[in-house]
Amino acid sequence: MKDTHKYGWLAFIPAGIACFYFFLHTCPYHLLHKEQTTLFVYAAETLSSYLDKPAVLSCLAGDYLTQFFRTPVTASALMGGMMLLTGLVYYAVFRKWMNAWLAILPAFIIIFWETMRSCGLLYPLSSSVSLIGGGGLYLIYDLIKNKYLRIGAGFVGIILGYWLFGYGVFIFLIFLLLSSIKSRKDILWTCLAVLATIAIPGIFSRNYLLTYSQACQYPATSWWDTPPNPLFERLTGLDIEAEAGHWEKVRKLSFPDERISACSYYYNLANAAENKLPDGLMNYYQPGAEGLFMPISSASSYLSALFANEVWFRLDDMTMAEHATILGMIFSPNHTGSRMVKRMAEINLINGDNEAAMKYLRILSKTRFYSQWAKDRIPGKESEPVKQWLKEKRAFIPQSDTIRTSTVDVVKSLRLLLKSNPDNRMARDYLLCLHLLAKNLTAFMEDYVAEPGKAPKRLYAEALMINLVRRQATGDEIRETVIEPTVVKDFKEYSRLHRQSKGNPQALVGKFGNMIIRMMSVDLLNII
Repeated sequence: MKDTHKYGWLAFIPAGIACFYFFLHTCPYHLLHKEQTTLFVYAAETLSSYLDKPAVLSCLAGDYLTQFFRTPVTASALMGGMMLLTGLVYYAVFRKWMNAWLAILPAFIIIFWETMRSCGLLYPLSSSVSLIGGGGLYLIYDLIKNKYLRIGAGFVGIILGYWLFGYGVFIFLIFLLLSSIKSRKDILWTCLAVLATIAIPGIFSRNYLLTYSQACQYPATSWWDTPPNPLFERLTGLDIEAEAGHWEKVRKLSFPDERISACSYYYNLANAAENKLPDGLMNYYQPGAEGLFMPISSASSYLSALFANEVWFRLDDMTMAEHATILGMIFSPNHTGSRMVKRMAEINLINGDNEAAMKYLRILSKTRFYSQWAKDRIPGKESEPVKQWLKEKRAFIPQSDTIRTSTVDVVKSLRLLLKSNPDNRMARDYLLCLHLLAKNLTAFMEDYVAEPGKAPKRLYAEALMINLVRRQATGDEIRETVIEPTVVKDFKEYSRLHRQSKGNPQALVGKFGNMIIRMMSVDLLNII
């Protein structure tokens, strides 16, 4: 039947544009995160490592394209282009058996399926390449009309397809079956092709160090995914913006009306980076110590380790920052990534371990987008801004170290930082706020150091007032503490309302909901 519909393929252009806007407005940080956990290195040894797994062409092409996920617009444009190409390839395949307008529907379904899969945080672009490769392989095979050449090309296509496209060979097989069923020819050899395709992953799985199921679906990580989780999108956004030092964006993404520990963690980091940690601590949900330090354990995800290193790095504890970064690298899907390699280079540069730093800088120097970054940090040849940055960072690193753990010895780590450099204001704020969140007023008083002639920040002043009242200090002692009169006045008013309402919290929340005194649970009925 003559087909008069010549322009059905044009329907995929708006579909590609729709995918671009979908990724741009729904999961841009997901895409940026994929770039940060992938590193395409232009080196023979690295490129040859792709031979260690199936889907060589898919993985090479996928990782190559992922390096361009540098901004939300470019990343979304590439994803839109990939979905457009997917639609066109499968439209061409289905056109073999049906009318142009009918062929659009299954091609659209495949685009939708692949778009949803691509929303997964760990779903690689190489899997999309495999999907396209499987369909493209069938289109090439279908050009061959000679019966015996088709049989030979079919078996070659199965072997070559698995090597080049991984699970894409099963897509190729499905279309071989459909073609055979439709023509009712070559049934025998098609059955042999099915057996060969099923057997090949099992034959090579041992060499590829994969289980049979992994070998069958490589490089895909899932067969289905839902639209991106808004919480994961926010968390990756918080991490990416914090790493870039965009603190206002971090505050906007934190959503103070929700009680999420990781949001509190980044909200506090944003305030601490601008010397505002005690000023904003009680204005936001605080889940205890987890609001200041991300806990890491054997059950933690690589994201937790990736998040955890940010605070330690900005506190200038390079031992703890390196520990978290290495854990993140080990447990990340690719065991590498631009973000973690850059951080390891920075840590070793700050520590003065030039040989270790050069190991990471050499890797980065062979990339498209980080070669200049690495060149500016070559030991002895640093650019002026890098020299200044290193000077500032090295001034705060500890001069001695000790054995400690990331989850138990946080206080020890902070005290070690302050012992080496008492001017590390960020470390002091984290230490004092950690004591207050733990309701450990005794430890707070041990570590609090008054600045001569300056009134303490309000949060600290409230804690000092609690301590003064507890030990029944005199008016002269209160004045010597240089506490601002407004704090003393509010403290007295809180005490009056507390007695008058007999401890009813609703009577105190309106005006005093963010006072540290409420969290410390002091019995104010005895305050005079």
